[in-house]
Amino acid sequence: MSERVDESTTIAATDTPPEAPRTTKTARFKAPGLGVIALWGLLVAPVVLALAEALRSPRLNYWDFWRVFSITTDADGTLDPTTFVRLYNDHPVITVALTFWADAKFFAGSNWVLGVATVVLALCVFAALWRMLPQQLTGHRRLAVLAAFSLLIFSSAAVDYYGAGWMGIQWFLGIAPAVVAISFAHHGRTVPAVVLGLVGSLGHGSAFPVWIALGLVAWLRRDRLWKVLLPLLMGLAVLILWRLAAEPTVGDPPSILGADTYLGSIASVLGRTWATLSADTALFGGIAMLVLIGLAVVDSVKRRGTAIELRAELTTPDVKGDAGWIGLITHMALAGVLVGVGRAKYSNVEGLTGRYSVIGLIAVAGLLALLATRPIEKIQRNLVPIALVIGLGTYAVGSTNAAIVRKEYATQPVLAVAMQAGADSVVKKMNAYPENLEKYRRFGIYPFTPDFTLGCGANGPELGTAIDVSRAAVLPAVAPPTGERTAGFIEASTVSGDRKLIGWAFIDGEQADCVLVTDSSGTVVGGGAVGLPRRDVSTGFDHVTGRAGWEAVAKPGLKDGLVFVSREGRLYRIASISGKDPANG
Repeated sequence: MSERVDESTTIAATDTPPEAPRTTKTARFKAPGLGVIALWGLLVAPVVLALAEALRSPRLNYWDFWRVFSITTDADGTLDPTTFVRLYNDHPVITVALTFWADAKFFAGSNWVLGVATVVLALCVFAALWRMLPQQLTGHRRLAVLAAFSLLIFSSAAVDYYGAGWMGIQWFLGIAPAVVAISFAHHGRTVPAVVLGLVGSLGHGSAFPVWIALGLVAWLRRDRLWKVLLPLLMGLAVLILWRLAAEPTVGDPPSILGADTYLGSIASVLGRTWATLSADTALFGGIAMLVLIGLAVVDSVKRRGTAIELRAELTTPDVKGDAGWIGLITHMALAGVLVGVGRAKYSNVEGLTGRYSVIGLIAVAGLLALLATRPIEKIQRNLVPIALVIGLGTYAVGSTNAAIVRKEYATQPVLAVAMQAGADSVVKKMNAYPENLEKYRRFGIYPFTPDFTLGCGANGPELGTAIDVSRAAVLPAVAPPTGERTAGFIEASTVSGDRKLIGWAFIDGEQADCVLVTDSSGTVVGGGAVGLPRRDVSTGFDHVTGRAGWEAVAKPGLKDGLVFVSREGRLYRIASISGKDPANG
């Protein structure tokens, strides 16, 4: 008893003896651990790298940018709304055409701008996936899943979209609104979901399955009947309008088709996530993903039918919490089917083309999210390594695709020169439509801008200027054993106009700053790209750059022209244009 009195007396005599408040205060300012920092780094790094890819890509646009701009504008580049009712490659391009036109109008048709815009759209996709994750998924597990999402959406397998901005805009103006729409539907917000579904349907055919996905999400959530029916009816209306605008197919497909052709084409779209060059691996991976998606959908439908009681804890599979993810993977599976069936006429592995990679990447993200919310102790305990293996593994597999895409960067200046010089054959081969060059020129699309240059420096030669041929040093084409570190070669028997000229040159072991093509009097009539990778040169000669390659083009009508390269303001003539290439000898 006395002990009790003493104890209470002691407590009363003390001002603030409890230590708890101080402990709480200290914990509030605790620095994040290395694991958290590493996960945040893995989340942010892919976004930064995708943005860097967009900014280091060629300034000059290519492929479908030129085609879509040409068919949706009149002779002076003014938008022609009557063309919007037509489909392009079997899908609408209304928002794409508007974006391309705006890029041409305000940014001189910059590929950089389209690439950055694609990164922004991809961030919208990432944010939509983030919003669908349940709040009960916390801590390292949540951060690891988000890092995996970032590694998937901004994967090296998706470099096509960020490096070739026209492709990114085409796909993400369909995919991004559709994914955000599914996120809205996941939270029961049907009206904004339908509006975004319409926006996506105006941009790309890959958005069309969103109508089925939105109806499925609302049904799984046990929303009101109108929320289920409205997306389905809107989808039916879009389909009718789509088919009315479609042009009839003419002629037979370029391949003899079978049921396996279609199956393979569909599987390759989804399986490309796991393979770039191996068709067998892609097909197997695609079938595996289709089966997993099918099982997940069937499981959710069954659980919805048995009316499982929903819980707030992450201990019971929540059919309402799964709704958005089921809608997402259903959308991607159906998009894969649309692409596979539509492109099977070309190949059973047409889906291995880089432009389709976003479908499989987002499907993997959806499957990962469903896995992350399963109340299985082993999965929850190992979710961090599972998410990182999926994210980092997919990013690593995509590096092969990224290398293929980056190869095209270096040669884009050749197209710019060809367009300026009127080398129509080269322009056509590089998919820029020579019949529309005057339209591009009048509208002021790069390269038809005042800042166009051949890259020889501020005071270097440009198209139409003259150089003193006699003052240029001649580059020898020497045999490797001599140890020469200054040499050059033209891989052609003659230098003529309106064709690609290819060769290599290095000065003191370094690459040239620019390449020029002149007529016999020294007037500059062409140019091109330098710094192209040439492994054969770097291995054929000692201590020289691996970027000794160059490509050039000159105006039509040129015969017996001359090729020069420049290094630090000094010109060198490449005289060797025939015989066995010493780099390959």
